[in-house]
This record gives sequence, C-alpha cells and structure tokens, in this order.
Amino acid sequence: MVTNETDVPSGNAPKSADKIRKPDRKRLLVVLAVVVLAAVVLYLANRNEPAPVAKDDSVEMVPIEDRDDRFAIDLPGNWVFFEQEQEDPQIRMVVGEEGTQNNLRVRVSPLPQPVVVDDDTPDTVVAQLQGQFDQYIDTGENVREVIQRSRVKINGVHGWWYLYSFNNAGGEEEGIHSHFFMLGGEKLYALVFQVLPASGYEKYAGTFDKMISSFEILGPDSEASPAASPTG
Repeated sequence: MVTNETDVPSGNAPKSADKIRKPDRKRLLVVLAVVVLAAVVLYLANRNEPAPVAKDDSVEMVPIEDRDDRFAIDLPGNWVFFEQEQEDPQIRMVVGEEGTQNNLRVRVSPLPQPVVVDDDTPDTVVAQLQGQFDQYIDTGENVREVIQRSRVKINGVHGWWYLYSFNNAGGEEEGIHSHFFMLGGEKLYALVFQVLPASGYEKYAGTFDKMISSFEILGPDSEASPAASPTG
C-alpha cells in the first residue's frame, strides 16, 4: 500500500544504462549526514490514502528480490536488465522496456547512522530532513520543473516522492522522473522511474504505480527465493 499526502504516480527509464543520468551520491550523503547526526531517531507520520492511479491489468508482474540489500519489488515481465557501462555497486538494478527510454533505476546507499522512522516524528526533524531532499532535487542537473513533492509510506517504509520534468543529456527532449527516497534504517533506497519523452508518462503511470506499490524492505531473517529475471 502507498500512503501520502497527494497522488503518487511514478516514472523512469533510458534506453541503455550508460544514458541514465546519475545523481551526485556524495552530495546527497553529505547533506543526509548533517541531518542524521542531528537526531538519534527520525520518524515520519502516516498520510492519507492517495487517489488511485489507473491500472494496466494486461502487464504481468514478476517478483524480484535482492538478497544483499534486502529489498523486493515487482517488475513487468517483458522488461530487461541493462548492463552498466561503468560499474557502480550502489546501483542495484537498471531495468526497462527494451527499445524505449522508459525504465527503473534502484540505488542503495549506506547511511552514516541508522535512520529509524515511526509516527512520533518531531516536526522540526521532519522539516529538516525534507529540506535536504528538496535541495537535492531542486538543484539537480537538467531538472526543469518540480511538478509535485510529497511524503510517502509504502508497505511500512517511509520516505519522500518527487515528480519532475528534466532535459535529456542533449537538451533537445523533455522527460519525466518519478523519484522516491525510501528510508530503510541503515540504508537509503532511491528508486527513479523515467519516461522519455514526457508525453509517454500517462501510458506508463499505472505500471509504475504497481511497481512502487510492491516495494518492500526484507527483514534480516527473510528467506529470499532465487531472484527471477524479466525477459524481453
């Protein structure tokens, strides 16, 4: 279940892994360190249910589990995994629809101190943490306009969601990113859905909603089944 203050669509995916715009991980971790070290425990409040996003029941979803970073998500069965041109161990997967620039990238970054989330968050701490995520998105390279931003809760995991338009590397085409920051204790999970060009977002919104709604963090004692790979 996804809960937040507003509607939560999603969106992300370049044609090949080397064409995916990669956020500055060091910059994000620095600003997170400032916030995390300022509080022992961080909490987020539950939000109202979002309005439903239209679903595409024709898409067969395949469950995927990452045993090392302990998360699970459902992916469309006709999507394929892309190889990274330059290996980055924090990027756990780049998967998308072959022949398009619509995909999902999942990055898992260790936090300098565990972040515990619950419903008793002091508002000042929440505002401070949100300010860091806002700044990261607002100053992002090639970001055109932030369309929506919201706190979210997905299957018990708290975080923030941003929907924004961006220019592709050449600057001649506009796309949409639906960017989730999910706080998982010792790790930050960043899921970036992409649609390029932006005109295709409505077509993929239902599929992206299914995907993010299935995201969960596995417990340390979870018996993960062998990961299944979508095939194109």
